[in-house]
Amino acid sequence: MNVYSKNTNIIFKRKLWIIFLLLVVVFIYWCLPVKDIVTDDLFIFRWNPSGQDINCHTRDDGDALPAAEGKYTPKENSIFFHETSCRGGFDSRQACAVESAARLHPTREIHVLFSAPVEERVLKHSCLAKLQTYPNIKLSRVHIARYAKGTPLEAMVNSDQLSKSNWHVEHTSDVLRYLTLYKWGGIYLDTDTLVVKPFDDLGGNWVGREDSTLVNAAVIGIANDKLGRKMIGDVVRELNNTYKPEMWNYNGPGSITRVLRRICKSPKLVDWTAENCQGFPVYGPEYFYPVHYSKFSDYFKAGTVINSPAAYTHHFWNKLSKDIAVKSDSPYAVMAREFCPEIYDMYGDSFGQ
Repeated sequence: MNVYSKNTNIIFKRKLWIIFLLLVVVFIYWCLPVKDIVTDDLFIFRWNPSGQDINCHTRDDGDALPAAEGKYTPKENSIFFHETSCRGGFDSRQACAVESAARLHPTREIHVLFSAPVEERVLKHSCLAKLQTYPNIKLSRVHIARYAKGTPLEAMVNSDQLSKSNWHVEHTSDVLRYLTLYKWGGIYLDTDTLVVKPFDDLGGNWVGREDSTLVNAAVIGIANDKLGRKMIGDVVRELNNTYKPEMWNYNGPGSITRVLRRICKSPKLVDWTAENCQGFPVYGPEYFYPVHYSKFSDYFKAGTVINSPAAYTHHFWNKLSKDIAVKSDSPYAVMAREFCPEIYDMYGDSFGQ
């Protein structure tokens, strides 16, 4: 072999190695559960879609969070969020929801309950580290079977009903929100909401209509009084007795809507108030869902103005909007800069993506 052929062979082998290494890098980038972008001492975790996998709910490996069982005792009137996917962390929209609740309720505990293990690196180097700078935010891990023990939903959780669901993540969230309110009372919020007004003047018991046909379960208040205990007990039993794995909203919003249909005097949801629902307040959409899901894109349009002085929360309908960018001059971004400034500042132009 002459010198030219030898050099050509060496160059060819080097090119093959470079191509191989590039393929390995691409494979790791797309197959790891998160993609990290360094920003100072924190990371922005770009989570891959978790799909409907909930195998993580029975895993403990790598979990850095304390358990929400045993000695776990939230204070009265706490606010709760659940994360039921297998990502093991938060995106910017979820973190914004939690920060907004914490800022407007400094004297209340804000509990974030994860159904999946959360690793130490995520806890210390993601947006969760930002959230933990608020003294009232508490992060914990829910082990669902243990969490449901001694409740009317224990048998259901230990059966195969949730595994039959077409929407494992969402239906697990439906079960857990009602379990949490059954166990502790307080306020439950979805992680695709934004709190813009303190809940303090609403009292302990309340829920909100999404429209004229459905009471939504994304924002619920349950007090530990006779009225609240009866309502959440009825809802939990309704969920246990009528759970349908093939239906999207039948179990979450559907359960509380059906219970209210039985106790409210009017068949029309628009007429439901504390006066005709045995003392349980049902507020109009302007309180918690000021923009209907059919117009969800208004939150993401640059320059749009949303005038909703009655609103306590905004709901961003993540099932529909998760792939839409949050423009910096959209209503969502404007509100995020005001009500979750730490998270918005961390993500900047990447917020909501």
